[in-house]
Amino acid sequence: PVGQPSVGETILATHAVYSTTNFEWLNELLVVRHNITGTPHVFATPGFYSQISRRFGLYQPYFRYQYVNASRNEPIFPDIGFRAGPSAGVRYDASESVALKLQYDFLSLRNQQSVQGLEAQIGFTF
Repeated sequence: PVGQPSVGETILATHAVYSTTNFEWLNELLVVRHNITGTPHVFATPGFYSQISRRFGLYQPYFRYQYVNASRNEPIFPDIGFRAGPSAGVRYDASESVALKLQYDFLSLRNQQSVQGLEAQIGFTF
């Protein structure tokens, strides 16, 4: 933004996936690093998720845990803060090109009350 100092950004990320016909384990780890140009201030925001699932015919239940921890003074992500928690859900493949998903989330936040949610999603492949 005009009048604000420049911020350099480096993103380091890695992932590992183990997948078979009926089993899947997804993992991703990242660190987003911001440094304010002309100052010694460096902000490193770590995050990761791990998800495991198993297919039973057209149904694929899964469990995921996600984590991100941004500094309160982070210049680019001031509203992210600390967020961590599990998600559990089930995906149903209605057809080769349509998937339905129902997911429950529990999210712990820094200095705030935890949040729970239920999400429904329809995905289309063309």
